[in-house]
Amino acid sequence: MKKAFTIGLATALAVLSAVTPAVAEDDPAGDGLAGFGGWRQPTCQTVTGDGSVTYTRNDGTTIAPTSQALRPIVYTTGLVALDRPNELLAMSNNQLLSSKDAGCTWTAAGEVSGRHIELAAARDGQAYAWDLDGTIALATSGGVTPLTSPAGDLVGLGTDRSSGEHLRVADGSGRLYDSRDGGRTWQPIGVPAWPQSDLLMVYTAVFDPYDLDHVVLGASDTGARVTFDGGRTWTTSTGLTQTGNKINVFSAAISPAAPNVVYAMGLDIAELDAGAPSGGRHIYRSDDGGRSFTRVVDQGAGVTLVNGPLLAPHPTNPGVLYFDFGTGWSGIGTDIYRYDSRQNRVTVNHNSYDRVTSIAFNPSNPKVMYLGVAEEV
Repeated sequence: MKKAFTIGLATALAVLSAVTPAVAEDDPAGDGLAGFGGWRQPTCQTVTGDGSVTYTRNDGTTIAPTSQALRPIVYTTGLVALDRPNELLAMSNNQLLSSKDAGCTWTAAGEVSGRHIELAAARDGQAYAWDLDGTIALATSGGVTPLTSPAGDLVGLGTDRSSGEHLRVADGSGRLYDSRDGGRTWQPIGVPAWPQSDLLMVYTAVFDPYDLDHVVLGASDTGARVTFDGGRTWTTSTGLTQTGNKINVFSAAISPAAPNVVYAMGLDIAELDAGAPSGGRHIYRSDDGGRSFTRVVDQGAGVTLVNGPLLAPHPTNPGVLYFDFGTGWSGIGTDIYRYDSRQNRVTVNHNSYDRVTSIAFNPSNPKVMYLGVAEEV
């Protein structure tokens, strides 16, 4: 359905908590931030570092300057707040960066091999780095430890909030693998989400931050599938498109404030071929963990959607989702969008960065958003 938009603002909270949040519709009571005592807000006016990471207090209306201008070509694809007070990690290309003062100062902490490397925060001041080619490494402010991988291609990694050594990944066939020793050894679990005869490509896998048995996968043509039992059974998500139409689900995110709320971005192939005003590109919301979805944002009316945009759910309000569009070509810059389900609108703020490629939230004040940025040209 078409939604109203107001131009003016606008992986996701990547911090850990030991408390399960409330799952009621748009109920921010479960803040998902317990276990982060000692965290404070950044006190600096200027962020010291290579320019890969900065922050905003007002959804991108103003962004803190950096001591160095970011030089091309850089993509900051991983950014997480840790459960140690005021510590964050970021991936700038292959360089692991660390901050120990709530994001005011960033220094090099190590190197991770691979391309387009993501980070998933874990307990005890740790994170796991991974990429589409199967790279997995343990990342801390003290350095990087390469780990084994169960597959040659990965589409997602999730961590257990109760154990820093329990993690799961999904491979390009939609098969899940489990490790109980911090990624040193792996065991396949469940069954692949799609029969090989039905599958063209899996684009993404997102894990419930409170229950690793709950996983949502997005794929080409066939849309999305969800499991609540660790891959033993899979359910095809409904509501993404009309019966019989093909849809590509490129990206998804599970709300850390209410895991029954899932967001996804998809491309309806029939609408694209028919020349629909939206180009077939939409953001969808599920209130039942990914079993069914409803269209909430369409491309158009001041909103540009690319295939697989960054989706960053608000850490305390499951009704709010951040996403963006940016490019370095012709100095277009980046729009940071904020979708609010209660107000049924999207607002937007613009900045001059080529892209914002990752978002994390300050655990002591979610209004402080850390931005991992890119310089392309």
